[in-house]
Amino acid sequence: MILILRPHHILCRLGFNGHGYSPEFINEMARISRVIKSGRVKTIIVKPGFDNICRSCPHHEYECSQDKFGIRGRIAAELDLRTLRALKLKPGHPYPLPEIDERIASLAEQNFMEICRGCEWQLLDQCRAGYVRLRQRYFPEK
Repeated sequence: MILILRPHHILCRLGFNGHGYSPEFINEMARISRVIKSGRVKTIIVKPGFDNICRSCPHHEYECSQDKFGIRGRIAAELDLRTLRALKLKPGHPYPLPEIDERIASLAEQNFMEICRGCEWQLLDQCRAGYVRLRQRYFPEK
């Protein structure tokens, strides 16, 4: 199965623990997380812009749509750009999920945290905790 996600959402799914902007958003993020964890997703295509998770977000129409690009939209676009750069990913290119996860796990913690700078969820430390779990899976001795 191939999954198309905006770049920073490949990081968000690591720290997702059932909280979000609305019930619809939480349900979609939980669905995506379940599908990834099920092992059915073999390939991810990173594509800046809107994905199914975005479409479920209550801020989509008011701050992140192409007609009304507010602060949340600018932050999301910046997170996407930082993710692409840090992980050396090409938009639209298919990547095996284990390769993406290994690239994330290979980041130094400070570099991972820098990608997420400005994200309101970073303050809850869930994303860092997800990164640490992933890193321990790939590099258990560190």
